[in-house]
Formats: sequence, C-alpha cells, structure tokens
Amino acid sequence: MSSLRRTLGEFLSDDGADPDTDPDSKALQVAADIARNPRTVTVRDGREIGYADVGDPDGTPLVVFHGFPNSRVFGAMFDEVGREYGVRIVAPERPGMGVSTPDPDRELTDWPDDVRDVADALGLGTFPVFGVSGGGPYAAVTAARCPDRVERAGIVCGLAPMASVGLRQRLWYYAARAVPPASKAGLWLLSRGVRRDREAFLEDVAESAAPADGPLWRGEVGKVLHASMIESTSNHGLDPLVRETAIYGSPWGFDLGDVEVPVHLWYGRADTIVPLQMGLYLTEHVPTAEAHVYPDLGHLSVVEENETEIVETLTGRRR
Repeated sequence: MSSLRRTLGEFLSDDGADPDTDPDSKALQVAADIARNPRTVTVRDGREIGYADVGDPDGTPLVVFHGFPNSRVFGAMFDEVGREYGVRIVAPERPGMGVSTPDPDRELTDWPDDVRDVADALGLGTFPVFGVSGGGPYAAVTAARCPDRVERAGIVCGLAPMASVGLRQRLWYYAARAVPPASKAGLWLLSRGVRRDREAFLEDVAESAAPADGPLWRGEVGKVLHASMIESTSNHGLDPLVRETAIYGSPWGFDLGDVEVPVHLWYGRADTIVPLQMGLYLTEHVPTAEAHVYPDLGHLSVVEENETEIVETLTGRRR
C-alpha cells in the first residue's frame, strides 16, 4: 500500500466516500487510484517517467505540469473538468518525484525531451501544455523547445526567472544551489509537517494564504494537493526536490524571447506563494504572452475561479 493510500485512508472509508466531511470525493478517489496504479513511460535514456491519464480518455489532450512539491497525483484536480469538456488530462511527473526515475544532474532544458517521449508513447500529436506554480517554467521551456508539438501554453501562478524578484525572495532557491544540505534540511521540516498531521498542515497553509485560498486549502483541493505532496517523496526521498529547487534558482538555459506559440498567463495579486512580479516579468519577456491578473485571487483560487476559461482557452473545447 502506497504512502498516498495510507494518507487517503485517514479520511476515505472502504467504499471511497468520506461520510463526515467529503460528500463529493470524486477527486480524492481519482487521486487514490493514480497512486495505487502507477503508469510509466520509458524515455530515450532508459529512465521511467510516471504520469496520470485522467479526464476523457478519447478527448483533446492537455498536458499538465504539476507544482512543487507535487507528483502525477496532481492531475486528479482536473479529472472532472476534463470529463465535462472532452479533454484528456496527461500529467507527467518530473524526474525523482513519485515513481519517476531520479536524474540528479538534470536541467530545466532536459524536460522537453521527456515530454516528447511521453507524448509519443501515448500517441499524442500536437497538444497544449499547462503549468501551475512550479510547473510554470516547464511549460515555458516546452513551448520554446517544442513548437512543432505544442499548440499553445498556459501558466498559472508560475515561477519566473530569479531576475523577476529581489534578493530576499531568491534566497530559498539560491540556497539549494549553494548549500544543498541546508535546502534538504528545510525540505525535511516541510515534509515532516506534511506527514505528521494533514489537517494541521492544511490549516497552517490556509491561515497564511490569500483569503480566497483559505477554504480551498481546507477542502477537497487541499486534501488532493496534500496527497500529491506525500506521493512526491514516497519513492526517492528529498534529493530530487533539492535539485528541483536549484533548477528554479538557476539560469533557465533558454531565451523567453524564443517562445513563438501563444502563451496565456493567469496570476493573482493576492498570491502569497508566487509574487505577481513573476507574472509581470513573463508578460514582458515572452513576446506572445497574454496576461490575466485578478486583484483578490491567490495561488489556488486563480485556478479554481478560472478553470473552465483555462481549459477552453488552451484546448478550444466548449461545452
């Protein structure tokens, strides 16, 4: 039984329903199924990349890049909207997270080759990509390096290059590059809180989040994200997350000005996790960018409030 299944077992009964707090637990059931039944693709160098495949299996593909620290389980958040709109949600997880093979020396620019291999294995021709939070840089680099495959890209509350913010906001990312053990210690403390008490962890996050985000962290969305966090370190520990953090704090290795496909950005001014400055930086430096900024929304509520618009914009699907 996976770490995620044990976590979900705390609040799901044997038949998959939570009689106390989760009368509609479809996303949690999907998350548990993703964790119990991992799917992988072997990429060109022999590594395995785990992925979720949810939504409409016969629908228009949308490739989703999860946030940090997360895993393929993140894809469960978009299963329902995928089914409603006829969209197949494919959510690959990055090296070392979940069931994906670690790649300690990887760079951001290695990701597009993994995406190509996953897409080829799943029979995807061209497709839009969608990166949330820490998945934003991966959406950007895939759009830049795979213009023959990526139709358009969406970034929601995504990280931007460190030049977009001041030194204080860069320190966490720089520490992973300069002092990996210190970064690992910080991630261990975070992981300890995540694993010790789900409700307490989500309540702490909710209290420090934008007002519009609080109910989401306390509800089903927060529980799915918590489960995704648990799964992210279930097989390979914290070292892949240290590498991921260092990648965010390193030069990205490509020019944002080279992006030719349409890029849609969604950001919240009230976001307490990714500052709006990062979105404004991408708006200025990606020549095809179209930005949507919401004054009262935060890190999760931007997705929640605009989910259908995001899917319609990126896939062209309408109900």
